[in-house]
Amino acid sequence: MSHACGMNTITIRQVRQQWPEVERRLAAEGELTITRDASPVARLCALSPPKHVRRKRFSVEMHARWMKEIWGFKPPRLNSGQWLDDERR
Repeated sequence: MSHACGMNTITIRQVRQQWPEVERRLAAEGELTITRDASPVARLCALSPPKHVRRKRFSVEMHARWMKEIWGFKPPRLNSGQWLDDERR
């Protein structure tokens, strides 16, 4: 990956084809200038990590508990498929 004129540059092709390497460089350098045909076209800046806690992956058991909290022991009147069928009629 090239560095021209003291700028941290990367080609648009490298962004498309070598994203893991681009991401590593971005984390280390903080900012990269994207070039096309040796001309700068964009600046890619690293963002700070999100401050919120990342959601856990979907869990059927947790979803069932959440549904029970919302609906209690009574199931919803219609499931989404039935609701869509009614709306389409």
